[in-house]
Amino acid sequence: MRSIGLDIGEYSVKIVELIQNKKTVSIHQIQEKQLSQNVSPSDKELEVIEFVRSFIASGDYSQARWVMAVRQDQVTTRYKSFPFSDRLKIQKSLSFEMEEEIPFDTDSCVFDSKVIHTMGPTSDILATAIPKTHVEKLISLAANFGIELHAITVEGIAFANLVEDWQNPPPANAQNLTLDETHAPKKRLQVVLNIGHKRTLFTAYENNRLIFTRSLWWGAEQLVQDIIRKQSISYVEALHVLHTQAAILLNTENASYEQSEISSVLTLSLRDLTRDVQMTLIELQSEFNADITALHFTGGTSMMPNLGGFLTQHLEVACNPIQLLQPYSSSIHSASSPQQFQQIEARFTTAVAIALEAFKKPRNPATNLLKGEFAKQNDKMKALWQEWGTVAQVALAFLIVLFTWTTLRDNFSVALNDKGEEAVRSQARTVAKLPNRQANEAGVKRYIRENKKKATDLKLVAQVAQVNSALDILKRVSESAPQRNQVNVDIMTFQVKDDFVQLTGYANSPREISLLSDSLKSLSVDGVVSSQTANLTPVANRTAFNLSFKADRGLNK
Repeated sequence: MRSIGLDIGEYSVKIVELIQNKKTVSIHQIQEKQLSQNVSPSDKELEVIEFVRSFIASGDYSQARWVMAVRQDQVTTRYKSFPFSDRLKIQKSLSFEMEEEIPFDTDSCVFDSKVIHTMGPTSDILATAIPKTHVEKLISLAANFGIELHAITVEGIAFANLVEDWQNPPPANAQNLTLDETHAPKKRLQVVLNIGHKRTLFTAYENNRLIFTRSLWWGAEQLVQDIIRKQSISYVEALHVLHTQAAILLNTENASYEQSEISSVLTLSLRDLTRDVQMTLIELQSEFNADITALHFTGGTSMMPNLGGFLTQHLEVACNPIQLLQPYSSSIHSASSPQQFQQIEARFTTAVAIALEAFKKPRNPATNLLKGEFAKQNDKMKALWQEWGTVAQVALAFLIVLFTWTTLRDNFSVALNDKGEEAVRSQARTVAKLPNRQANEAGVKRYIRENKKKATDLKLVAQVAQVNSALDILKRVSESAPQRNQVNVDIMTFQVKDDFVQLTGYANSPREISLLSDSLKSLSVDGVVSSQTANLTPVANRTAFNLSFKADRGLNK
């Protein structure tokens, strides 16, 4: 994982790229550009944009996590205690808790918190409030750089990453039930000053956990201005004097006049810093019931000779320079020459601390002001919407129409069903004369079924009434047969089965049988009379016959 910390100061812009391999973090590269002084803020901003863009063009940083920080002087930070330790509850309570302690409207601020430690269900935190305009400014600046920010943190809280164990969760302390607060043991605090070009970052720690941070309005710029007034030289020359000749003389013996003059200017200017630091130390001792055990300092101005001795004399606290980048010293040596090592140790602390915010886990989360309306948006979803947004809108419109149609269809169906049931009940009462209990769909179906059966039975009776009986057929045969004087026929059997008629008997001759067959053709449906062999007992002088035909009986099959 790669992280890039961007520290935009008044004197220079610093970029630090860190690489994390498992739990090991190393410095991959560092870049710095000194900004022009005595120019307008807009011109400085253009220089910063040009430098960052040239850095981005030098490699592929699309997968790196970019982190920037709001300056501490733009942030209000307060030490707070809560009866719970849940981060979501703390976040929801911040605006109410800090409403009376910030000089601006809570609706125009972004709030965040850093848990210092927990004690049972309670927790102590550092609450921060930042006006939204400062966050908007950094987001706009990042857009001009052409980068997407992973996080926007706070300078003082990020700086604590170099002192605290940022990879592990906040410590859980045992509850200390002290009834008499006047006899409570004093806290032992350590202070770290990061002396910058125009401001000094003041941070205080208890057991290597940040409990206080503030920005002091004093920096190397004040030394430069005092040198300019004393020696009447240009700004560039004063910077050169500060970088090459500045030294505080604790003893003026064996010192040249020029050295004494420069030391005098520096000590007079540094008294403003010591006054501000003393006031802040008194505030710490009063607010936290604490003793200041040590004061450490870093930053570009911290390389001034004898600065620690001067601060110790005036603050009456042991003051010494500190090497906060010691865990990364091996990678710093590989990324720079030995001559640059001490300068990197002093000047790049804030940039490294900012970059470390990208590696923090949820168990000890980074302070990130990209929340609420500033929350990071998914660019992939934006691109996907730009490509398929029209199709999605059409599909959504179709679904809305389909849903509307199905709803209306269902409503129409229910209405028609109700009307149909009402019509059935009405017709059942008026036409079928059914009682109210049977005036429904089932009753009407039963009524229709019974009446259909009655109609079928009546039709069958009517068909039976129209059928020609066997006697009718016999009568027709008798009427159609030749006269007695023409044929002498004795009918032995006469059978009628459906439309099949069969006659057997005796005639005097085959001619009489032929006449009888011809006369019966008028009764045959198809005009055919069949003759078969008769199974009758032979009679002397008589001829047996067996005639059959199909007659119309009026049957409907």
